[in-house]
Amino acid sequence: MKDPRLQQAANEAVTSHSLESLVIWGEVLELYALDWDESFGNAPHYFTQEYWYLLVRVTFAALKGQPLTVTAATQGMKSGSNRTRESRLQKAVSDGYLLKQRSEEDMRNVCLLPTERLVKLILGHMDRTLAMTLERLRNISEPE
Repeated sequence: MKDPRLQQAANEAVTSHSLESLVIWGEVLELYALDWDESFGNAPHYFTQEYWYLLVRVTFAALKGQPLTVTAATQGMKSGSNRTRESRLQKAVSDGYLLKQRSEEDMRNVCLLPTERLVKLILGHMDRTLAMTLERLRNISEPE
């Protein structure tokens, strides 16, 4: 079930693109980042930012009505020991970007939800980067 509080925050986010477009764009960016990591042999010194993966995945999963568990979110992070990953997650919670909540389906699982503030930040980020990319792509010539 989708969280009405998060849907409200998504509706209040000032964007020029639809939520569906921004979710697709977020998926494209994640595929791009994963390809980057793989291109460099998944060497930890060349990974993209850990918080980007965490915050984007948690936000879009929640907006789709499928919140990530803490375990799934930490497994999606690309580097760091379990302690380091949990520390990063805890920082995002204490800084007011993420909330921990028991799963409605299985009370044994703890899920991560974005705060309204994070939803607006992520959607704004996606909107700006999509607009910048589309603008630049207009200048790419088609192959002859």
